[in-house]
Amino acid sequence: MKQEALIIVSSSYLMIALMLSLQVYIGMRTLLFGIVLPAEALQDADVRAIRRNYVFLTGGFTIVIGGASFLWLRQQPALGLLCWMIAVLLLFIASTFAVWISRMSAQRLKAARGWQVIVQTKRSASLVVGRTHGSALSTWWYLAHVVVLALCIFFAITRWDTIPQWFHLGKYDFDKSVWTVFMLNTLQTLNIVLYTGIHLMISRARTSLDHHDPEGSLQKQLKRKKIYSLLTYYASFLIVVFLGLTQAITLYSWNENLLFRIGSPIFAALFLALIGVMLYLRFRGLDQQRDVPSQEERHWKWLGSIYVNPEDPALIVPDRYGFGWTVNMANRPGKIIVAAIIAILVNAAILGFVYFR
Repeated sequence: MKQEALIIVSSSYLMIALMLSLQVYIGMRTLLFGIVLPAEALQDADVRAIRRNYVFLTGGFTIVIGGASFLWLRQQPALGLLCWMIAVLLLFIASTFAVWISRMSAQRLKAARGWQVIVQTKRSASLVVGRTHGSALSTWWYLAHVVVLALCIFFAITRWDTIPQWFHLGKYDFDKSVWTVFMLNTLQTLNIVLYTGIHLMISRARTSLDHHDPEGSLQKQLKRKKIYSLLTYYASFLIVVFLGLTQAITLYSWNENLLFRIGSPIFAALFLALIGVMLYLRFRGLDQQRDVPSQEERHWKWLGSIYVNPEDPALIVPDRYGFGWTVNMANRPGKIIVAAIIAILVNAAILGFVYFR
């Protein structure tokens, strides 16, 4: 693996690790790894210690997995993409283990202190108010993605005769065929479908109003949806452009350094935008959403991360960990959505691995 590619892979790994570490500080402050705490517990030293220990534990896993991956790359540099995929998968598994340990610590602390939280069931909610208040970008904005995809396909078709019979990217060699020429366009398509689906989830998510301040809570949630829809659009568009750039470099014998020179700023921009949104939501208080039915612990399964409530008609609800929304898995459409997202991600990973095998 070339030095430029190694920098991109290492940077993306560290970005993912940082996001996993910071998730404990995202969202409602009264939630500690899915365990609801009273407001007076927020400044408790042991609560802060549990959050801090999770960061240290995840950081330790990051160093160990990253170090092992680096040693593997030195022995098998041609397996760089596979190594990165395995490292990221192991990092997610390690983070889940760290969440499990931290969640048990939070449960023990809550029991030891005798903290009681009274769940208020009174609320006002709407499944459609967000759709009529301009809470998210119009789906028509995603036509820009389709235009980029169409241009990539158009140039590949019109310049078919100029594409060499054998082309390469880095140490990877490809035999010219319909499959290899247009595979990255397939990845672009999957990306557009995935992010358009996420955009629709954001725009159609339930809006739950605080009965003490219905108008104020409504405006906060609409603004939050707007920010997330902009971030989703921004991220998906940059990914589509990056895949188109990769295809052009591969097919038309452009300077491969362009992939590093342009790809690095793109990934950096995505990461900075994500961090910026997190900080903005935190400082503006937009991450503190009152969604009473979704906060009852009995409805959250598997480390408090999966929402299963057959009594809730809403399909999309705010995520307990605060960064975005999640699906009500008690509804059949919810299971279909999750299955579709998993299928898209798996297919994208397989296509990417086959392309750079």
